Parts: sequence; structure tokens; C-alpha cells
Amino acid sequence: MFAKRNVDIDLFRTFLAAVDLDGLNKAAIAVGRSQSTVSTQIKRMEEIVGCALFQPDGRKVRLTAAGEKFAGYGRRLVALHDQALEAMAGDRLEGSVSLAVMGDYANHVLPAYLARFMERYPAIMVDVTTGFSADLLEQLGGRFDLVLSTHPLGEGKGERLRVEKTRWVFSSNHELPKSAAVPLALLPPGNLFRHWALEALDGAGINWHVLFTSSSIAAVEAAAAAGIAVCVAKEGSVRDGLRFLERKHGFPDLPETEIVLNRSAGRFPGATSALGDFLAVAMKET
Repeated sequence: MFAKRNVDIDLFRTFLAAVDLDGLNKAAIAVGRSQSTVSTQIKRMEEIVGCALFQPDGRKVRLTAAGEKFAGYGRRLVALHDQALEAMAGDRLEGSVSLAVMGDYANHVLPAYLARFMERYPAIMVDVTTGFSADLLEQLGGRFDLVLSTHPLGEGKGERLRVEKTRWVFSSNHELPKSAAVPLALLPPGNLFRHWALEALDGAGINWHVLFTSSSIAAVEAAAAAGIAVCVAKEGSVRDGLRFLERKHGFPDLPETEIVLNRSAGRFPGATSALGDFLAVAMKET
């Protein structure tokens, strides 16, 4: 008969923090412990399960095959644990959650979900910050408890919520400009969609010039809606007044993206888990 082996739920939280944040330093900040304590907890978990969960990879840590399998079980166990406590707490669940999200989702997608969440959990305060995915993810576990991020398909680290088509968009009320080069309204250099747009046009041999640049996706889409330039956006978060441009309009296809939910332990784990679980279910349903 096998001896019973038990893994404390806090060990799972530490383990998953190290997985999601790509290292022990950020995991230590996320769970509020020293790096040496986190290292000890990981070793303790490996002793309990009887195999290595991580292998060194420079300054980061990389999961072994066994670690990847164990992480899947760990996520389900932690989620079920938190859901059970939340079910008992009901409307009494309280705390605050810092959520970071891409600007286009903050403008057109997230508000309806937040309204439903706040109706269900009136005692939870949600603080929302917008920005670019790469910048927001750098602060996961520090400034932010949850981050909704955009990635090339298959490259996100967290939980994939949906896949979005990347589309060329332009004003619904204007004809495309007749010029030798396509006028573009884009986010600043370093942005994924800007890179994809220019790469696709260059690959198709289409001349272009960047007419309008802004760090605000709302401003970029406004320029397109005004009929002065073409921009790139996610299909599911395009504002009114814009239409999609297809191959028949002379525009090449663009890669798909995935929307990913990234979690940290949070200052109020119950509240953080409640919002994360709510978004995971709601955004996968629609």
C-alpha cells in the first residue's frame, strides 16, 4: 500500500508563480516570500512528487516534461480550492484586485464583463490599468495581480481565453485614399501589430508610409475612422465606424493572436481568483 503524500496548497501557489513568472525572483515577490524560501519550497515539492519539476535555463527556469504535466494538475487544484472557499463566502467575498489590460480591450470589451462581475461581487474593488502587453507583464506579481495580454498564436505563457483574427480596418464612411503608398495609422515602434503590418506589406510588395503614430489605440482607430489612414486591430474589439479590408481590397492576410490571462497570487487571493475565474469563463463563452 502506497504511503499518502500531500502537497500544501501554498506550495502549489509558489510553484505556479515560478512557472507563470519565468523565475524564482519574481515568484518570491508575487507570493511575498524570500527567494531562498521559494527555492526551498520548490525542492520540497520535488521531494514529495519524486521527480524534478524544473531544469536550469540561464536566469530563468524551464519546466521538465513532468513539471509541465504537474502544472496542469496544480492549476486545477488551486482553482477548485479557491472556488470552494468563494462558494462558501458568496457575497461576503471582499478585497481588491489590480487588473492590467490592453487598451483596445479596455475600450470595447472589458467594461461589460466588469459590470457583471461587480454586480456579483459588490465588495471587491477592481483597479484597471491599460498599456502594452509586454510592459504590463513585466509588472505581474508586483503592481498587477492579473494581466490580460496579446501574443502571437501559441506564444502566451498563461491561460488562453480566445483567439482573435488580426484585421486591416478603415473608415466605413470613406473611400480608400488613392495614393502610391498606403497611409497607415499605427502604434509606436516595438508594437506587435505595427511589426506585422509593415512585414506583411513589404512581403506583398506594397508601398506604405506611416501617416499617424500614437501610443493610444483609440487615437489610432479614430484616425482610421476619419478616413485618413488604414490601421490594424483585433477583429473582436474594433470600434464602430470601421470596416474590415480584405484581400479583394489589396491587403495581405495577417497572423492570428491569442488573448491570455496571466495570474499572480494577489494581495487578496480570494478576490484575485474570483475575478480571474470569472473572466476565464465569461471570455471563453463569447
